[in-house]
Amino acid sequence: MKKVSLFLLSVCFVSSAFAETVFTFKSDADLNQTKNGITVALEQGSNTSGPVWKESFNVEILPSDMRLYLGNTITVSSSSPITNIKMVFAKSCASNKDYADLNANIGNLVTGGVATSYSDWKIDSWTGSANKVVFTLVGKGQRQIYSLVVDGEALLPDTPEEKPLPTEADLLPTYVYPEPTNVAVPDTTIIKKEFAFIHNNILVHCDLGSIMKAQEPDPNDEEDQGVPAYFNCNAEHSITFTASKPIKGIAIDGYVRKAFNATCDNGSITFLTNPDYEMEGWPALVIQDVNATSTTIYCPKQFRCYALHIYFVNNPDAIDMPTAIDNIDAKQNNSISPLQPTKILQNGQLFILRNNHTFSAQGQLLR
Repeated sequence: MKKVSLFLLSVCFVSSAFAETVFTFKSDADLNQTKNGITVALEQGSNTSGPVWKESFNVEILPSDMRLYLGNTITVSSSSPITNIKMVFAKSCASNKDYADLNANIGNLVTGGVATSYSDWKIDSWTGSANKVVFTLVGKGQRQIYSLVVDGEALLPDTPEEKPLPTEADLLPTYVYPEPTNVAVPDTTIIKKEFAFIHNNILVHCDLGSIMKAQEPDPNDEEDQGVPAYFNCNAEHSITFTASKPIKGIAIDGYVRKAFNATCDNGSITFLTNPDYEMEGWPALVIQDVNATSTTIYCPKQFRCYALHIYFVNNPDAIDMPTAIDNIDAKQNNSISPLQPTKILQNGQLFILRNNHTFSAQGQLLR
């Protein structure tokens, strides 16, 4: 009995070498941390890029984006043997990146499966006995890490309460729309999910996309003008614009990829950018002859929107709409000339004014 008691006592002593020690990763300062005699270091490893905190993502929406790349390492070390580690990972927010595999240089690592999105948190558990354990990202892809716990239970992020999306029922039926009605993108962050918002009594709904907060200019870069808030509609998804009265036309300030094309269920689309290049347009496209309270754009390729300008059936006979197409492909050296002011007429026709001549949207000289 005495030997058994001593044995049990020794087992209890070894297993309680550490109190539960929790590490979270919410800024660049968390790349190297020491608590309770345990050090956790996120390091570059064999990659040319080290782990990085992506500050552009809003932590109110995304609890972590401490991004790890292939070859990056997570090193856990202590002067006393470590016996249990639990790590919480999710897929990187980079949409085109797979969920990387993880290896341990010693001990037994059990993975929690493959994360499928930035909010699909998986727990990887390590057991063994070592003063130093090195985990390495291998295979293909990236990961983001939220927490690492030594001798304790895994720490998962709180799940934010999902608020119901606004719908057409939330629009004010007697709203008096200015002409045009300008719609700004909300200054928030929503990543790769269905979203909807209302501004100036216009409902914008995207079945899969992201909203990105505005980014202030870099004070150390004279050429950096910052980036306004914008939303992306993911490729092969759609955006619907709805008002409480019939819409005549919509002009969209945005960014389009090379060979961008789209269709809509009400109205017809005129593209004001050169399809041979990735370009920014103010506006990038115009939807004419909507003649309905809503229209849906189907986007085969990703489409970025900075702002909307909504025109209604009671338009005056002609509206001047300044148009400036900015070529953002530096290789072209601004070889694409900006369009001159464009007019949308009450019947929905679009005309382009250039060099004192009027052209149809299809390029036909009218006068």
